[in-house]
Amino acid sequence: MAASNIHRFINLPLTLLAIASITSIASIASSQTTAPPPSIVEPESTTSPARISRVATIGASASAGYGVYFTRRDEPGSSPSGISLAKLLRIASGKEVVVIDLGTAAFFSNPSGIGTRLVNRAIKSKPDLTLAIDYLFWFTFGTIGVDSTRIRTIEDRLALLEVGLAQLDRIDGPLLVGDVPDMSSAAGRMLRQSQVPSQEAQRLANERIREWVAARPNARFFPLRGLIEQLRKGEAFDIGGQTWSVSDARKLILPDRLHPSLDGLIALVAAIDEILATDELLATIKPALEVDRRRLRERVTGTNPTGPKAADESTDSE
Repeated sequence: MAASNIHRFINLPLTLLAIASITSIASIASSQTTAPPPSIVEPESTTSPARISRVATIGASASAGYGVYFTRRDEPGSSPSGISLAKLLRIASGKEVVVIDLGTAAFFSNPSGIGTRLVNRAIKSKPDLTLAIDYLFWFTFGTIGVDSTRIRTIEDRLALLEVGLAQLDRIDGPLLVGDVPDMSSAAGRMLRQSQVPSQEAQRLANERIREWVAARPNARFFPLRGLIEQLRKGEAFDIGGQTWSVSDARKLILPDRLHPSLDGLIALVAAIDEILATDELLATIKPALEVDRRRLRERVTGTNPTGPKAADESTDSE
């Protein structure tokens, strides 16, 4: 998760409402009532800005790569390894990009406190780009609200979301912000029903996120909700100039119905790359990333994409 779909998403709404089609990540974004986010402020000088070489990822379990394990085929007898979104980005860059890996599966336990610490660490690391793809998820989902009070109403959830947005507002450089996907299908598995916001709460939260992004020149919208919704449809779609078949799409989310698989993380990297590539200013400074899913999977797992099928990540780790 012809012109690619993710490209169209940029011109889509971390909850998943029905999407008319996956024609692209730009077409979903353009269907929203909120105007597209303004461009990052133009540099005053004519000197070309330096290429992005430091990337921070701040977020929850999707960014942390929860449940994603694989065994390298070129290292017989090796133990299963895990991978995060940040580590995958570094591999995709040929290890040219420095990554600050700040994704954590513990985010749900204290959204306000952990969210603040992650932003503090990101700011201190001085990244050229910050990826907050699933950062706002537990500022909408969950049961722990502002000041560790219990969430009981839609207003409680929206108040908590403002805490998360206020933290993101402290980040000055280029920032990709994901909306909130509908993960209600994970209730009874990885989520308790009490942790799942109503559809109305999700709608209001995502409207607020899009509004917030649109008002900040340094921010860009990442259509996480729409992308995951498309993955769940089990239909073929395009990202980054490559087609993901029906069979491919069925492998992008783990059986827990909440977390992306290794191929799902690869789809996220491809989507990030395309959003950067189609941005008027960021396109000129984005890092060079390998986003072909077969070649990138080979780099990660040590498996020849034309040879035996790669060892898939564990599906019983949750």
